Amino acid sequence: MIALLLAAALAAAPVPRVGAALVIDRPTQGPVVTVLGDVVVASEVVGDVVAVGGDVELAHGAVVRGDVVALGGSAFGAGSATGRVVGLGSLGLGGKARASRPAGSVAWGLGLLRVGLWVVVGSLLVFFAPRAVRGAGEQVLRQLWQTPLIGVLSLLVWLVTVVLALAVTATPLGAGCLLLAVALLLVAKLVGVTAVAWLLGKAAVPALPITWRGELPRTGIALLIMTALSAVPVLGAALWLVVNVVGVGAVAGALLQRLPLALPFPRLASR
Repeated sequence: MIALLLAAALAAAPVPRVGAALVIDRPTQGPVVTVLGDVVVASEVVGDVVAVGGDVELAHGAVVRGDVVALGGSAFGAGSATGRVVGLGSLGLGGKARASRPAGSVAWGLGLLRVGLWVVVGSLLVFFAPRAVRGAGEQVLRQLWQTPLIGVLSLLVWLVTVVLALAVTATPLGAGCLLLAVALLLVAKLVGVTAVAWLLGKAAVPALPITWRGELPRTGIALLIMTALSAVPVLGAALWLVVNVVGVGAVAGALLQRLPLALPFPRLASR
């Protein structure tokens, strides 16, 4: 009887939000899912809370009777959860700033560290995996307008995979699928963003000094400029989102071009 009363008092699970923040301010049945948006939990949620490309904030008094997972974001706050609270690092897909983030010199230091890491990682990819970077960059040239659409569809497929993995995450198979999905997205993001920088650097060759026209330095310069611009409020977050979607689409498109499955459909593959 108590369980029935509790179920009746809970609000129905909200429709998954895309590109918008979600605030849970009354007892709610899970799962609660957002894509490219943050979740603020200020009440009770019976089920899991998942943010893809966003943060999950557990406000004071929040109780989540399940897991809290931020894929590409952070999970934080004074609230509690009966399951795991996992933040799998900022993948740069969201853009909302938090009041609790460091300010002043610390924020500048973290920003410079982020720029430096991107330049180093991108340079390493160009040096050790040039074919992958060039292939993704050339894919953008071949399918300039289709690449963002491929990126969006790839992210949706990835999201479905993650949701299915979360449904069975209590098993070793589910946990393995979840880790594999996150790893694949991270690799696609790194290669894709570097490929976009490679393409921009190639386009800027006529304007660069001769000593900077090599593949490695021009890509590093483009990465430095892109990551620096991503720190600009609102506009920078939108720019970084576009770069990420295009980059993921470029990697997915380049892989589809090589799949044997695409051979029976040459016209579709060449569009």
